[in-house]
Amino acid sequence: MNKPIAIRTLGNGVVVEFFDQSNRYYGDFYRVKIIAVATIPLLKSTLPEDLYKFAATYPDCVKYERSLERMGVVSSSVQKVVQTLVDGFIESVGFYL
Repeated sequence: MNKPIAIRTLGNGVVVEFFDQSNRYYGDFYRVKIIAVATIPLLKSTLPEDLYKFAATYPDCVKYERSLERMGVVSSSVQKVVQTLVDGFIESVGFYL
């Protein structure tokens, strides 16, 4: 992937990077596609005992990836839609990470 367009660090240390995969598909219309990648540290000391075996499979972290998309965006609105998708992801999913 390319260089991230935004990086957000949540209060619990989880880092979320956002990568722009947008493209123009017809005339002045774009498909805005942002890939959100969260790096979640696995600290054995903070996990319940029943997850120790799981944590052994992932020695230091787990990556969560989600695609955020909006179709039919005119060029003048692309940046605003990108920001809306990033902010919306943090607001709706950030709490669970």
